[in-house]
Amino acid sequence: MTRPLHPLVTACLMAALAGTAQAHQVWIEASGNQARLHFGEYADNLRETSPGALDKFEGVPVLAQQAGGQSRQLPGQRAAGAFTYALPAGAADSLFAEAPYPLIDRSKAGKPALLWRPAARWVAGLGKPVAATAPLDLVPTERAGELRVVFNGQPLPKTQVTLVSPSGWAREAQTGADGTVRFALPWKGQYVAEVKHADTAPGERNGARFGETSYITTLTFAQAEGMESPALPAAPGH
Repeated sequence: MTRPLHPLVTACLMAALAGTAQAHQVWIEASGNQARLHFGEYADNLRETSPGALDKFEGVPVLAQQAGGQSRQLPGQRAAGAFTYALPAGAADSLFAEAPYPLIDRSKAGKPALLWRPAARWVAGLGKPVAATAPLDLVPTERAGELRVVFNGQPLPKTQVTLVSPSGWAREAQTGADGTVRFALPWKGQYVAEVKHADTAPGERNGARFGETSYITTLTFAQAEGMESPALPAAPGH
């Protein structure tokens, strides 16, 4: 006979799962006529799957595509290793998705619920500026290696941005007064930048109260020129 878990053990397990989620990120990879929204840790080549942690999200996120000054919403589906989307013919300038996640219960720690808002943007390259549309956004400015962090429409200074290279190597830098940060891009291939921001203002979502919001947004882009990069590390076993 299987015994039910002790309430304290259950609470610890739930806290661990919540912590794992917040340590993760979502990011977009696109090639040809398909885009994939992954959940995991890009630097460690960790991609969560379904059945599994990919099922924690509240439905399939909608992908917003910007191309030639036009915007459209693209539905997707949950596949084994990512949320997948069919892209219309023609080059996209930018793709964006926010992945709705359930409120994280922190009552056992005496804290109000946390709203975790992971989001991801993909751009074809850094040579063209992209307008920020998300509450916490990370966009190219068109200057070589330069990105801008925007929160609620305003540049966000003194904020750490982490850039992960095609090999998984990571570097950190802090935004200036204008919200910009600049990185050297020595290798060609796919990079993923990440920014986080906490908002302590309480709020309500779908009738449920939360005490603060934790934002995390990534920006995926490819560098066409540079040195050949080592591959990402081998994916960890589940």
